[in-house]
Amino acid sequence: MRSQSSLVLNISNLLEVKGPVQERVDGVLAARLGLGQSAPQNLALRHALHKPGPPYGGVGFFEWTADLEQAIPDSDEAMRDGNGCNPSSDVVPPSLVMQLKLQEFERCANGAPSFYFWALHPIFDNSDRAVGAEVLVRARNGADSAPFDDIHALMDPNAPPQIRKVYEHWKGAEIVDLPIQLLNDFPVLRRLRFISINVRPLDLAINSPMYAEVITRLWELSPEDRRLLLSMVCIELTEDQEAPPNIEASLVAWQELGFCFAYDDTTSELTCQALGMQNDNYHTTCNLEPLLKHFWLVKVDINWAGNMIFLCHPSIGDRKAEVLCRACAEGLVYVAHGPSALRNTGVKHADVLAEFAEWAQHMILRGKKICIEVTVRQDDPNCAMAIEGLRERNLDIFGMHSAYFCIQGGLCGPKAFEPSELAKHCM
Repeated sequence: MRSQSSLVLNISNLLEVKGPVQERVDGVLAARLGLGQSAPQNLALRHALHKPGPPYGGVGFFEWTADLEQAIPDSDEAMRDGNGCNPSSDVVPPSLVMQLKLQEFERCANGAPSFYFWALHPIFDNSDRAVGAEVLVRARNGADSAPFDDIHALMDPNAPPQIRKVYEHWKGAEIVDLPIQLLNDFPVLRRLRFISINVRPLDLAINSPMYAEVITRLWELSPEDRRLLLSMVCIELTEDQEAPPNIEASLVAWQELGFCFAYDDTTSELTCQALGMQNDNYHTTCNLEPLLKHFWLVKVDINWAGNMIFLCHPSIGDRKAEVLCRACAEGLVYVAHGPSALRNTGVKHADVLAEFAEWAQHMILRGKKICIEVTVRQDDPNCAMAIEGLRERNLDIFGMHSAYFCIQGGLCGPKAFEPSELAKHCM
């Protein structure tokens, strides 16, 4: 990894940047594809499809049927496009949703205008200087969240060959073409220490089409561009697949190409038990240990950091004060339960702090950097209590141990930015 460097960002200007909005995809209203800019409209479609979840997820490669014609209310002016047309005025053949979405992912991979685009989510040091950025996927619906359903449908290892081919092309472009293009187009971004890109465990296999795709693209670069790319790009091994038995050989092979690795979304055994995540996240601290030597950076999952340690998970919302009050009065961790309630995990906050402090000290002794994947601020009362509790356990993340820590989100929260916007607002 490159020596420490950073960017000073104009945060106030960046926070005013609005996500791009595109009303139609090849003439079809984005709302008919589950990608509209109206949350109520998207939720109505999700309800009709029996696919609960976040309004801006996109609901994947669903088929349009006659039953969905009534799913989107026509009376709400906010659900109309700029010409006053209702979404239900469009005719969507059953298979067109998947075709259009695959077309847009292909356009994205080819560097052409697309409804999907790659954005950079800043990662900050304790002085609020950007030291890195993670590449995230966004859709042109104005939302600060990923089109999760569409991404999951695209990267399904059991998807038909047509979809897998698009995925391999798109992911190969994300790993190689995107970073070198943005580093050449916006040289100021070379001052970041790293740019991280998510890759699933099965895609790392040396016999996978993805590995072959990346090698082909790497050797199409000039030697200078290849050196620049490999000096900046960090592969984040994702947590959503169980690592295959040969994962270590795969990590070594990619490292021999010149890539370095981060361990994404690490969580503790105590957190998995408290939040019922045993089958959702394979990146426990126990699973990390045998592979630790391959990672220079370990990332602390938002559920471990936000729900259990710093008591500031975004889902808590306006109940943060109550969560803090209960932690102080009862010594217990409470988490969000539905839109307006809290749930007692039965876990002592002191035990959470002790567990994290012991693990982080072990990481530091092994020379690893730690990225906390939630906004942690010293002037936030919930965070402040945890920070002080960790200090009492000989872990000072904003003091003597600060060089080992970075924070993803920070002053930008969940907002990710097109590379041109991030470069534009460097100071």
